[in-house]
Formats: sequence, C-alpha cells, structure tokens
Amino acid sequence: MAEESATRVFNFKDDKPQPDPIFDYSDSLHGVPLIIDNGTYQCRAGWASSETPNLIFKNITAKQKGKKNQNETETLIGNDISNMEVVKWILRSQFDRNIVTLFDIQEQVFDYLFSHLGITTEGCVDHPIVLTEAVCNPNYTRQLMSELLFECYHVPQIAYGVDSLFSLFYNHPAPETADALIVDCGYQATHIIPVLDGRIYPEQCRRINIGGGYIDWFLQRLLQLKYPGHLNAITINRVEEMIKDHCYLATDFLSELAKWDDNDYFDSNVRKMQLPLAQQQAPGSQITAEQQKERRKQQISRLQEVNTRRRLDKLQADEAELQKLLEVQELIVIGDDDDAFTAALAEVGLQRVEDLQESVDRLSASIQRAKAKILGQEPAPIEQDSKEPSFPLLDIPDEMLTPDQLAIKKRQKILKSAREGRKKALALQREKRLKEWEEEKKLEERRRVDFSGWLTEVRAKRQKILDARNARRQKKADMTKRRTFASQQRMRIISQLAAQPSKKGDNFGQNDADWDVYKEINREGGTSDSDAEEEKLEELETILKEHDPEFQKDLDMGGLSGEFDLAEYYRLHLGVERIRVPELLFQPSMLGLEQAGLSETMEFILGKLEPSKQSRVVQHVYLTGGNANLFNFKDRIDRELLQMRPFHSSYKIFSAANPSLDAWNGARKFALSPYFTSSSITRKDYDEMGEGYLREHIASNKYYPTPVIPLP
Repeated sequence: MAEESATRVFNFKDDKPQPDPIFDYSDSLHGVPLIIDNGTYQCRAGWASSETPNLIFKNITAKQKGKKNQNETETLIGNDISNMEVVKWILRSQFDRNIVTLFDIQEQVFDYLFSHLGITTEGCVDHPIVLTEAVCNPNYTRQLMSELLFECYHVPQIAYGVDSLFSLFYNHPAPETADALIVDCGYQATHIIPVLDGRIYPEQCRRINIGGGYIDWFLQRLLQLKYPGHLNAITINRVEEMIKDHCYLATDFLSELAKWDDNDYFDSNVRKMQLPLAQQQAPGSQITAEQQKERRKQQISRLQEVNTRRRLDKLQADEAELQKLLEVQELIVIGDDDDAFTAALAEVGLQRVEDLQESVDRLSASIQRAKAKILGQEPAPIEQDSKEPSFPLLDIPDEMLTPDQLAIKKRQKILKSAREGRKKALALQREKRLKEWEEEKKLEERRRVDFSGWLTEVRAKRQKILDARNARRQKKADMTKRRTFASQQRMRIISQLAAQPSKKGDNFGQNDADWDVYKEINREGGTSDSDAEEEKLEELETILKEHDPEFQKDLDMGGLSGEFDLAEYYRLHLGVERIRVPELLFQPSMLGLEQAGLSETMEFILGKLEPSKQSRVVQHVYLTGGNANLFNFKDRIDRELLQMRPFHSSYKIFSAANPSLDAWNGARKFALSPYFTSSSITRKDYDEMGEGYLREHIASNKYYPTPVIPLP
C-alpha cells in the first residue's frame, strides 16, 4: 500500500447515517436471546436467531444546546444524529475510558435499541440478554448495570462477557482449552489479555489508554493546524475515513519515516483529499445580492474610518515630534551654550545641524500631506508663524560686532536659512499636492465617463507601485548574492571610484550626483518603502475595494497573479501523517502520554509469565478490535514479536475474521451454546449474591467478591 501511486485525487464519501428502522416483533422471537455488544465506539444489537446484528449505531447521544425546559429537549441517539459536527449539539457518551459510568445515558441507549427492535412486551423485556463488558470491569459498575436491567427492564437473565474473549471464542477452533495472547485495540483503550486453558489471566492483563479515538483526534488536530483555512471542514467523520482508507502502520517506522524526506517518494505516495468547493458555506447561509452590496458598503465605511483614525494618530505624533525639533532649532538663537545644543540634538537622535533641518523638512511635508487628506484631498493651507522671528544682527557688518555677537549672528543666519528652507519645502509640497489633486479630479471625471478605462488605470497605478517595490526588494536580495547582475554592477562602480585619481583629497559626497551613486552601491539605500508611497497604495486599494468586486477576491487568494487553482486550494495533502498517526499505538509519547506502547506492554506481560506459559500464549497471538483493521497491523506485531522473543523461538499471529464484528458474532455463538444457561445470572442471583455478582464462563471476567468491611 505504501508503494502505490497516489497521484490521483480522492473525494470524500461523506456518508450520512441513515435512521434505524423499527423492526416488527413477531411471536417467533419470544424467548430468543438478545445479543448486545456495548462497545465504546459502536453498539451492535440483534437477535441470536439473526446472523448479523439488526442495529449498528454509534454509542453516543446528542442534546440541543440552549433549551431551558428539559421537556422541550429532544435527545437523539446513534444514527438519528445526522451530523455530529453541528455546534448546537451536546454530545455525550456513557463511557469513561471503557467503563460505563453514566447510567442515565446507558438507559437512553437501551430504550433506543429495545424500541427499534420492536419489543412490545408490556412493562418488561422478556428476553435473556448477552451483554459485553470491559476487561476487569469493577463489581460496582456491573452491579449498577444489573440493577438497571433487572429493576427497570425486568429481564429474566443476563450473561456478561468480555468482547475480545467472545471474539476469540468465535474464531478459535478449541476455545475451551485455548492458550492465547489477545491484543484488543478498542476506541478509547487497548488491552493486552493473556488467556490460559481457556480462561482469562486477570493478574497480567494490562490497559493502554490509547485507542482509535486518539488516532482520530490526533490526525484531525494535525490537519487543522496544517490547513487553518479549512478548520471546520476537517470533521471527525472525514478523519475517520482518511484513517480507514489511507493510513497504515509502518513495519519499521524510522526507516519508513526517512523515505518521506525524498521528494519523489512523497509525490508518489501522498494522498490528495478533495474537499467540496462550497463546503465553507453552510446550508441556509446564502445572502441576496442586495445584502452583499449593503455588507460591502459597511466594510468600506469601516475601512475608511480606520484609515482616518490612523492618519489622525500619525498626524498628532508627527506634530509632536516636529515641535520638539523646532524647540531644538530655537536653541541656536536663544542658547549661548554649544554643549547644551549638542546634547539636545543628540536627545532627538541627530548629530548635525543639517540632519536637523532635513528632519524638519521631512516632517513638515508629511504633516502637510496628512492635513490635505483629512481636509478632503484638497491641498491644506500653509501655516503662518504665530510670531515672526527677528534677526537684527544679520544687517550689522561683522567689523562692528564683538566675538560673542559674531557667534549669535552665526546662529541667527543658520536659523533663518532653516526657516526659509522649511517654507520652500512646504511650498513645493503644496505645489506637488495641487498637481496630484488636479490629476485625481480628472481621474474621478473619467470614472463617470469611462468606468472600465478608469478601473484599468487605477489598477495599473497600483501595479506600478508594487512593481517598483518588488524591484527594490529584489535588488536588495540580489546584492547579497555573488554572481547576480546587481552585485556585479555594485562592485564595478566601487572599483571605478577607487581607481579615480584624486589630487585634492577625498571630496566624494560634496555633489548631489554623489548621493545617487551612494544609493546605487549601498545595499540598504533606497530599499525602504516611503510613507508617501504607502499612503498612495492604501488610497488606490481603498478605491479598488469600493468599486472593483474582483479585487477583494484577488486579495483573499493572496494577491496571486495568473490563474488560481481553486480546486487545489481545497485539497488536503495526507503525507507523512499516513504513518505518523497510527504510530500512536506503539509510541504514546508522541501525544505527550507517559505510558508504554503496545510492543513494550506485550514484552512486559510476557516477562511476568513463566517461560513455559510464555511459549504457550505466543502460539496464538490474537488481534481483534477496530484498529486491527489498520493496514500492516499484523506485520508490525510480527516484527515486534520477532525482536522481543528469544532466538529460534516460535510464535504465531492470528487476526479476527472481522475485528469489529466478531465480538457480537462470538456472543451470539455463546448464546446458542450449552454454556449460556449455566453462565447467566437470574433475578434471584441478583437479589441473593451481592454486589456485582458474576457467573464465570469461558468468555467472562473472573469474579472477585467485593470484600465486606466490618463496622468498627
């Protein structure tokens, strides 16, 4: 199975359970034993006269949430639950691990199966019952079960037996004298049971708290983490289908795991499970076109509010920072301590007066642009200074000033130049914004006249910004690689600069053209996205979200260009999980459980037996339970036994003909055998023999009377 090609896609069957019919009850059924395999996963019930169970359903109940009046609450059981994934259901089971603890739920299950079998005897169920129970079932639990059946249903007699022992009874040629080591893999637990001379050896029975349910839950969680977009689609029913049809036990887990590292092996063995393309939309959730339009308007409105709030927050932060820089700039005039000015400059993260002026100009332009956006796209007016600064020393010749006045004059000259530069920058920004505003008005006019052409132009502008950004980032990435064109061009420029003769010393950086050269060779230069570019991109995307329905779909698909394979998006790739998940049976530590696995427990049990008894039980290692259906399960047990058994020793492994159904078949065979009458407990036994009384037989637990603690 592991080597089969898995390139084709598998569709989920999504089989829905069909409600169980209500069978007719004929007079011929009077006195016929009723066989109930009360399993943790499924309950199988039917008449001993039938070759197959009449009812097979999941042993679970469902109640609707939010019902205050219990009389209004309808309880669904088994196959009546059409969809267990619906969140409105409260799902409950009567089992804790594999022990029945909630007998109110057990009573509801009995009511369900008795009514569907058509039993019409008034006030009682007048049929002997063969009922399965857990290995080493506590007397108290059996007592409550007997109380329920005798007191509530007035059954005439009951025979209790272990499901895996019934399965062995059905398949073994001589069950009365059988020696066997049963590996019973259930839904919530796994049992290793030694059988000697046809009887259970309870002292060496062991339970592992790992079963098929844990395998299901583990795979479901792995796939939900792997595909968070399909969280609700990865249901437990689909997981059960994947485990049944596509998972297998690796004979040698580590070597098999290493194969999955190879891409070719992965491609040929991965299973692609196709989810329904419309599965994300629940039935009844369709909305009309008008509702979609209204919802879209609300989304656009919320988006605009968020953008406006973000601009206001940024504007306030920029104004606060600009005010701080201007205060530092004022120290040039009013301060007479150069050290204080240098300290203030360092406090705002700058080193030179030129850097201070550049930061002031940048922030002023940013504030101007933000105000233009907030005021409705029109260019904001240029702010006038609240007070016009005076520079009286600038008009006085240097010869007439003292040294201290010369220093102050120098500061006034710098400050005046800075203020003029700021006004010039603001004017340039206003002029630039005015041109943009005119272009936007023309674009808006075109939207009314030629919507299709306008939409194409807006998309082209957005794509131009994205292309420029991607080009910068690609260039930055290429510069770190040795043989790319960008890195070679950089090295060529550096070598040319180094080869240029310089008679007057190093004067690189004095010309404006030198800055372009520096950005060309600097790996970090010119690679960041500017605030203006971000704002423009945000503005264009807001327009597209408002007017272009297809744009939001492109964003949802990750902004991918070209054809998008929607079917591939809805596929689950089942790779190494095929062997990793069933491996829980042998390595519970993968799930964080501090207990031994299946092979370690088998070796522990065999080590507790005498060598002669070891040799006897390993001649019939018997595999039963739902997990025995896993592909390669028998081969894996064979490999584990080969490693733990002595050299040249022999052992034999057998599997149940039907690991899931043979417990019921064995109970039916037992009910039709001479053992049944002598192995059943009656109402008289229940009244007289004390708590949890049990008549031992070939497929039963061993009975240990509950000790009586004397009163002090």
